[in-house]
Amino acid sequence: MKQFSLFFLLLLVTFSCSKNTSEEEIEAVVVTDDFKSYRLDMDLPVERFSDLIESVELVRMEETDNSLLSYIYAIDHTKGELVFTSGREDDVFVFDSKGNFVRKINRKGEGPEEYLNITDLWLEGDTLAIYSMNKSTVMRYNLEGDFIRSERLPASPGHVLSYNKGYAMDMNYRPINDTSRYRYATLDRNLKPNGMYLPVDNRMAIGISLSTNSVAPYKNGVILHRAMSDTVHYMSDKGFTPLLHLNFGNDWYWKESRDVTEQFVSEMGNTEKVWSADAKIGANRIWVLPYTGSVEGRVSPNFFIDRGAGTVHNVDMRKADKSNSVAIALRWDNEQMIFTIQSPDVASFLSELNEDQIKFRPSTTLEEIESSENPVLMWVKFK
Repeated sequence: MKQFSLFFLLLLVTFSCSKNTSEEEIEAVVVTDDFKSYRLDMDLPVERFSDLIESVELVRMEETDNSLLSYIYAIDHTKGELVFTSGREDDVFVFDSKGNFVRKINRKGEGPEEYLNITDLWLEGDTLAIYSMNKSTVMRYNLEGDFIRSERLPASPGHVLSYNKGYAMDMNYRPINDTSRYRYATLDRNLKPNGMYLPVDNRMAIGISLSTNSVAPYKNGVILHRAMSDTVHYMSDKGFTPLLHLNFGNDWYWKESRDVTEQFVSEMGNTEKVWSADAKIGANRIWVLPYTGSVEGRVSPNFFIDRGAGTVHNVDMRKADKSNSVAIALRWDNEQMIFTIQSPDVASFLSELNEDQIKFRPSTTLEEIESSENPVLMWVKFK
């Protein structure tokens, strides 16, 4: 059976309204984007993932000779179609909303209409955009896989996303021009730098990228959250501002006063401290996956933040046998989070829920899931 890898590294509310006895309705908390710090205490009491769930909806990914998947990431969707990559030979897979296989796209190569690798993938309506860092180029195709156009960027950012008819970029300590180094930058529609943010000092000369895109859409702009940072920024037509601070306290590995040497970076592979985090930010909830070193017996937690209530939950994502995580968070879809879960783990996980909490999309049954090795997509609505 295929193994499910938690880390994909390149280097190395619903707010329930009820009525009280006086029939007076409780007003929902309005979540603003004012800067806020959340204390993420690794020693918080753990809560089972299933205990936080109101309901789930599962979709099997049809298994064919052309749609054998090891895992799912960089998922996006449009007009009833799910688009993602599985990391196998830089294929892009298209499925319909019921999990039926539609097609596989692979334009990998060295030609002018091809990409060398898939660093980032996203949709612009029904147009597929692929950023290849090895080529410093964004390639665009239709969902049939036909080439549309390409744009060679004047820099090689670690991650990139379309923004304001140009691009927002996580520079990952690479220069935006011959001399300037900033953590984040933007390009206008003519691919000219029109914004540079947070200059890089000498102590942070080494960059590490995770495979998850550190630039993500959020409301009318984008959020930027580089690797090795505990601060998430928000960029919109109102400017560039810090959005939230992930406060790990003494469990945070990086200290700005320390030089980031190669030795310092290599040591983080064995530290119990958090050296990076992947924050998936929704309008009302946040899911945070911390990255720690490989320490025997230490299971890295997930944190679930209710922005309206200001509460933080330390989530135990382990399987019932206390082994590896049962599901991996991919992205928010309105008020639901899309998770991917390996097919052999589905039945055991669902046994922790009540029958009325579980829904299968048409064409999906538990029997079909168990007969396939493809991972499953699961939409989770939280309490």
